[in-house]
Amino acid sequence: MRAIVTFFSILGLDLGTKHWAEQKLPLNRKKEIVKNRLYFWHIKNGGMAYNRFDGRRKGILLSTGGLLAVYTGLFFRILGGKGDRRMALPLAVTLGGGYANFWERLKKGKVTDFLYFPIKGKNAPIFNLADIAIVFGATWMTILPCFKNKKK
Repeated sequence: MRAIVTFFSILGLDLGTKHWAEQKLPLNRKKEIVKNRLYFWHIKNGGMAYNRFDGRRKGILLSTGGLLAVYTGLFFRILGGKGDRRMALPLAVTLGGGYANFWERLKKGKVTDFLYFPIKGKNAPIFNLADIAIVFGATWMTILPCFKNKKK
């Protein structure tokens, strides 16, 4: 149950913040929030992974849709009692972010990005909460097997 709530929380939080960014932040303009550390910078990302593959919407939808289908199957398998139950929460986090970006790309053709943390001397990506959830959840799933499952 926690995993389902987590999934819908990530999905709703991301879609809500994207809607807020679209309504309140001017497109293609940067606004400093924390001096030299955090900016709101509203852009539309037609690609994925730092705007790579821009203009390849059909391929992006097919590949991300396929990955979401595999991860969703794994998620329901785990919820059904098969597999490592510890993976349910990180999968829910990853899926919440993945479905949020997929839905926006399907509906609008592009994804709203609005968070920018500059890195000294380098161009840093502009991203959204779904991107954070995807990276966090995937990292969590990657390192989780390194820890013993005490329930076994």
